[in-house]
Amino acid sequence: QRRMNRIHRRPLDLFTSPARERGFTMIELLLVIGVISILLSAIFSWFDNMGRFYKNENTKAGTQQSTRFGMETLIQDIQLAGLNPLGVPGAGLIVATATAIQIASDLNFDGDFSDPFENTTYALNGSRLEQTNHLGAEALVDNVSSFSFTYFDRNGVLIPEPVNVPDIRSVGISLTQTRNSGRGNEISRTYRTRIRCRNF
Repeated sequence: QRRMNRIHRRPLDLFTSPARERGFTMIELLLVIGVISILLSAIFSWFDNMGRFYKNENTKAGTQQSTRFGMETLIQDIQLAGLNPLGVPGAGLIVATATAIQIASDLNFDGDFSDPFENTTYALNGSRLEQTNHLGAEALVDNVSSFSFTYFDRNGVLIPEPVNVPDIRSVGISLTQTRNSGRGNEISRTYRTRIRCRNF
C-alpha cells in the first residue's frame, strides 16, 4: 500500500508559484511600458529620418533638373544667336546686360526675325528667370537666388559694363537655384558655363 500511495501522489508543479498566480507587479508593467515606448520612439524616429531624406533627395533632383534645363535652353539659343544666312541687318545680340540678353536669329532662313522663337529675351525678374518670345513671358527657372551674364571679346577679355555689343564673342552664365527642402533646410545648385557665339 505504501507503494501505491507513492504512485498516486500528485507531482510537484514546478511552473506554479504564489507570486505568478497574483499576476504582474507594477514594476514589471512599468518596465514593459518603458521598453515599448523606446521601441516606438525609435521606429518613429526612423520613419521621420527616412521621410526627410526622401524629401531632400527629391528636392535635389528637382533643383538639378530645373537648373540644367534652363542652362541648356540658354546655351542653345546663344549658340544660334546671329544666325543670318541671307545677311539681313538685325541679327545677333540686341540687348546684353548683366541680367538680360536679347537674341535675334533667322531660324527658317526667310530673311526676317519675326517668326516663332526668332527673337527671344532672357531676363531675371525677381527670383524668376523669364523667357520672352512670340508666346509672351514665361518662367524658365524659378527660385533663382543668383544669376548673371558676363561678356568676352575675341581675345577672351572681359568686357566691362556698359557692354559694347559688337565686341561680344562669347557669353558667360552663372545660375544658382535655391529651394526649401523642409524644416528650414535649403538645397542649392549652381551652374556656370561659357558659350562661344558661333555666328559673329
